[in-house]
Amino acid sequence: MSPEPTTPFARQLPTPPPHRILAAWLPWWPTERLARRHPEARTHPFVTVGDHRGRLVIEAANPRATRSGLTPGMPLADGRAIVPGVVVRPSDPAADILALERLARWADRFTPRVMPDRADTLYLDIAGCDRLFGGEEALMASLRTALENFGLTVRLALADTPGAAWALAHYGAADPAVVPTGTGPSGIGSALARLPVAALRLSADVAAALISFGLDRICTLSVIESVKLTRRFGPEPVTRLRQALGLVPEPITPLRPLPPREAHRAFAEPISTAADIHAAVDGLLDDLCLALSRSGEGARRLHLVCRRVDGDRRTLTVGTSRPLSRKKPLMGLFAERLDQVEPGFGIDEIALATDVVETLDELQTDWTGGAAGGYQADEEEGLANLLDRLGNRFGFGRITRPAPHQSWLPERAVRHHALLTTRGDGAASWPVGRRRPLRLFSPPQPVEAVTLESTGPPLGFQRCGRQHRVCASEGPERMECEWWREDAPHRDYYLAEDEAGRRYWLYREGARDTGAASRWFLHGLFA
Repeated sequence: MSPEPTTPFARQLPTPPPHRILAAWLPWWPTERLARRHPEARTHPFVTVGDHRGRLVIEAANPRATRSGLTPGMPLADGRAIVPGVVVRPSDPAADILALERLARWADRFTPRVMPDRADTLYLDIAGCDRLFGGEEALMASLRTALENFGLTVRLALADTPGAAWALAHYGAADPAVVPTGTGPSGIGSALARLPVAALRLSADVAAALISFGLDRICTLSVIESVKLTRRFGPEPVTRLRQALGLVPEPITPLRPLPPREAHRAFAEPISTAADIHAAVDGLLDDLCLALSRSGEGARRLHLVCRRVDGDRRTLTVGTSRPLSRKKPLMGLFAERLDQVEPGFGIDEIALATDVVETLDELQTDWTGGAAGGYQADEEEGLANLLDRLGNRFGFGRITRPAPHQSWLPERAVRHHALLTTRGDGAASWPVGRRRPLRLFSPPQPVEAVTLESTGPPLGFQRCGRQHRVCASEGPERMECEWWREDAPHRDYYLAEDEAGRRYWLYREGARDTGAASRWFLHGLFA
């Protein structure tokens, strides 16, 4: 079948975002699901049965039972005559469906757009998510490995439509079967041509009727006019074929609905000037920020995709140090980088989406509408805006801030956190009333110290080949780390001042009051 003709005004309408549908078929799902509770399902012929008009009929069989000649639809009495030792359990279709839904919720680690289909197949729309796993092949390999670790057998197929992916997963020769993206109806039709008509997800009666007329392959349907097929066999074959080829949309409804976090603009005439691009982004932020505000969420990462008339695209990505749903700071981040967009011969569509969101923690406002503690709030807002600019320029992972951590040892009393996302240990605080140097060495530098007594203060020390005579000292301040650590050191710290007025933070490490040899280290310098 040839694709539908396009209208002269097709470019005025926003083109739907591309889809890459991964179908994961679990051919032995009912029996492999029960194998966790019934180990004999893996080592013996195993079937599930249901009551059909007063007699027990096999509804599912494991691979061992299938190889022995037991098939779904066979009466259980006939099955026991073929395999007397077959293990039998009652079927539970409702439990199969609920377990498949739980598996679909687990699979959202690969993409948030996951939908269970019937009782043995999962649809995953991996468009835009494959790059997080290193490509489509790597994502499919990760999914297959994870499912096999669960003890499940799986066949995979990837295409631009759910119908094509389902057909190739159930009836294709390759595993995984992949139809390259963007091939259109002709490419999909070529991949499905030799498959049986049952691969179009037809009802058993319609598939049998088509086969009785010699229409046993999908390629045989394309040579018959749609009107004649509909008149003879009803609308189902035409509808299913057009869905598989992508001529009729077949949406994937995620098990967990996604909130609207995307905005589009399509243009009848391509835009290319900086002013037009700026105005388009401004309008997109209006729509996106409104949707985020209604859901009580803020964006942490946004992607601006500009599709050019030559088929190429330009992408800008910005991040934020805290969730944002306000247009002004977001527009400021994009405005600094819009000059990187190369419009070429023009841009006919722009999309703005956010893939990382967090719940907003809004500031309490006073009765005038201003933020409580206005001066402090303004300072925090200014700092956050600065961090956003630095993070987008150098990378958010390279910008950290120190925060107190509960430990007496100086090198363990601080942790570095990412920007404004965490506040460190709630019970920890910096030491009060204790002198600490402005600069700490990491690791502490070993020095040779001179003392009158093995447990006394230093009289002098040598550092980098230079002798320092201690004129005054204060200490010791004795520190020990957490008792549960095996490497717990015992330290005596001294604040020492040399003849030039420079002040040092020295410590002795070793056993106390034993006379044993100890080691000295320089841990910090005072300003």
